[in-house]
Amino acid sequence: MTKKIMLLALAVASVAMFALPAAASAQEIHLEGVTSFSGTAGAGSLAAEGEPTITCESADVSGTVSAGGTTGTIELDFTGCHTTVFGFTAKCRTTGSPLDNTIKSSGSFHFITISSGKPGILVTPVATTIVCAGITNTITGGNIIGTITSPACGTESKSLTTKFNATGSAQEHTSYTGSTFTLTSKTGENAPKNAGLVSTGTTNSATTGKLNCT
Repeated sequence: MTKKIMLLALAVASVAMFALPAAASAQEIHLEGVTSFSGTAGAGSLAAEGEPTITCESADVSGTVSAGGTTGTIELDFTGCHTTVFGFTAKCRTTGSPLDNTIKSSGSFHFITISSGKPGILVTPVATTIVCAGITNTITGGNIIGTITSPACGTESKSLTTKFNATGSAQEHTSYTGSTFTLTSKTGENAPKNAGLVSTGTTNSATTGKLNCT
């Protein structure tokens, strides 16, 4: 039985750690006035096809905004992470984590316009090795799209809230610039499986920023 990492992706802009399609720049938005951020996420869950769901109780988030405000990097520290297998609760951790129910991860992201015309964020997490109930798995790849629910375009604020929503392993938003972006979970030689993330998090900055969607 495989186990999957909880990847909550939040907030703000990154260094060019992955390549977007050439047409992507036409739909990118940017955050003005912010160079770094930190924040938290509440309880969240990640479900992959045919696999136990992983849940984490909370997460701490930090990161930086690159020049231009369209991309950035994030560091994620999840706590209270576990999955349920055959009715038993098993704690999950990344290799090297100080506690047996903490998961550390990182990634990069772009601010984008999602299919509904609202501001969104496209996150690419790094592959991460975790251990659940003594079983080691190298898991996760692909990308995930979330909705920026606050602030509205053109509004100044020191905080930014991002929501990821899914029905089972099917993410709410998967389309950008005519391409499909999905989060995946993979263990051993098994084929990657689609994964759906449910999470809402808010990050804050020391300076006031404005989300420019034009």
